[in-house]
Amino acid sequence: MTVKRRIGRILSAAPELACPFPCLACGGPAGGGKNLFCAECLAELRTIQSPRCPGCGGTLDGVLDYCTKCMEFEKRPRNGAFALFDLRGAGQQLVYAFKFYGRPELARPFAALAAELLEKENPGIDLIIPVPLHWTRCFTRGYNQAELFCEELGRLTGIPLQTALRRIRRTRQQARLDRKQRFKNLSGAFALKSGLDLGGKTVLLVDDVMTTGATLTAAAAAFENSGVSAVYTLVIGRR
Repeated sequence: MTVKRRIGRILSAAPELACPFPCLACGGPAGGGKNLFCAECLAELRTIQSPRCPGCGGTLDGVLDYCTKCMEFEKRPRNGAFALFDLRGAGQQLVYAFKFYGRPELARPFAALAAELLEKENPGIDLIIPVPLHWTRCFTRGYNQAELFCEELGRLTGIPLQTALRRIRRTRQQARLDRKQRFKNLSGAFALKSGLDLGGKTVLLVDDVMTTGATLTAAAAAFENSGVSAVYTLVIGRR
């Protein structure tokens, strides 16, 4: 490394050395870097490790191919799944802050965790595709949290972001529905945008949380007959 490059690195790091970036979770001064989580807060997240359930990305909690939660449903219409952490405790608080309480900056630390996961698992993703919000809900919330997360993930991984899906009807909020109602509520809610060539592509369908998987199942169904070679899913939190 040249002297000039070394000096440049020292100068670029000087602001953080003088005044460390705060952790986005606890606000403490020992953050892991600009807009990231500190080591203590990362330890509180119930991160999910391999082996993962291919249906939901959660912990594979038995000897069967799918976890006990996914065994209650028909086979998931996707090739594999990833989830960053269980939606409990600190993880739930952070996801809810990101989704409901105006904390869009949390997209970056979540994406950093996801980028690390994809690099490790290496599923060969060609396109990152966020699950869309209906425009009325996006207007009320001010942003689509899944799309923000995808933008950061694309920036970190170099994988192109493609807003390939559109929401063709407004649905009731899933949190207020039981399991059967959730699947019925989302049936036929998504469609592919016209003019897209997805032939032979491996796509990563991304949402913020997964409970029953109804949203991801409905969104994945839109890729039928599109020519994609594989559909994987990724969520931040798995309930």
